[in-house]
Amino acid sequence: MEDSTKNNNDLLKKYRIINQVTQEDMAKKIGVSRATLINYEKGHTSIPFDIIEKLKLEYPDSNNPFAKGKEAGKRQIINSGILDFKLIFTIIFKDQLFFICKWMFILGFLGVLGSLQLTNYYSAGISLFPADNTSSGTEQLQSLALTAGINIGRNEQNYNITDVAKSRRIAEKVIANKWKNTVNGNQDLIGYWSFNEKGYLSKIFKRSSSDESIFNSALEKYFSLLSVNEDRRTGLIQVNIEMESPFLAAEIANFIGSEIQTYIQKQNSAQASKEKLFISDRLIVVKSELEDLEDGLKNFKERNRGYEASAELFMKFSQKLREVEAKQQVYVTLQQQLELARINEVKQTPIINILDEAKPPVNKSRPNRLTITILCMLAGFIISSSISIIKH
Repeated sequence: MEDSTKNNNDLLKKYRIINQVTQEDMAKKIGVSRATLINYEKGHTSIPFDIIEKLKLEYPDSNNPFAKGKEAGKRQIINSGILDFKLIFTIIFKDQLFFICKWMFILGFLGVLGSLQLTNYYSAGISLFPADNTSSGTEQLQSLALTAGINIGRNEQNYNITDVAKSRRIAEKVIANKWKNTVNGNQDLIGYWSFNEKGYLSKIFKRSSSDESIFNSALEKYFSLLSVNEDRRTGLIQVNIEMESPFLAAEIANFIGSEIQTYIQKQNSAQASKEKLFISDRLIVVKSELEDLEDGLKNFKERNRGYEASAELFMKFSQKLREVEAKQQVYVTLQQQLELARINEVKQTPIINILDEAKPPVNKSRPNRLTITILCMLAGFIISSSISIIKH
């Protein structure tokens, strides 16, 4: 240790003399007194590590023996195109551990502060399942109509419930509806989200947004908070909405479910009304045709009272009778279908079932502050490690 100290002292004196640096100038540059520098050169006092570092910084030329020692002892991270992972591990977890931990703590702390500024969102949802409204009476009437040569169609669902849940029609009703579970109570979502309030830039430049742009902004936010998923295997549909209030989220989710039911019910009632109108018109035409056929059969029997004795006349009578019977069957079928259409028009059988109604959630859905903090600390580790490796 004494030899190493004496060697440093000799090197310092030799470097100063060779480069013609006065004791006053060197002492001033490294921040010590001239007497202290003389003690260094004479070997009375060992040169501290921080003074050596200052010498390297103030005299970075190639003649500086301390700078040479530094460069000679430094290992290269990449040697012949191969990474020295052992050296990297040493830099990160030994030489620069305090520096890295410090920046991990700083960025983690900033992540906590930032996450506390984020708004809490709560997710509430409902479960929908299409109802099976097929009845045996309907099937029998459809079979009878097909037998008579009439295709009256099937009253089947021809729309996607998932598309209805994500439709603009329902979204507009949700935006415009007055909600009880808001801060001020009985408030629509535009007011709840403060879209109708001017921002700082709008106040400075005296700009005002149109009602349409405000409403569209509210729609965009609504759709960003809405999620609709369907299980293709079971047909179960999940409708979830995220809101700042758990009670408001549950209220909106249940409202969406009722609106879906109402819309589909109206569509089916409208379809039933169209079917009833078509069948009524068709029934009038068939009734007129049946009356004409019955009159024709009656006149034939009056004109040909002995038709049983004539094979030709009897064959014509049989043909007319079959036409009357077939038309009678069609008429009866249409009458039955008309009654069924009237029932479908006014019946309130649900097309979809709400299996689970929304309830106010207890825990928030986002943000996950722990995840944010961990990601910030990981970013601090990566950044500080990269800086440490680059500096090496």
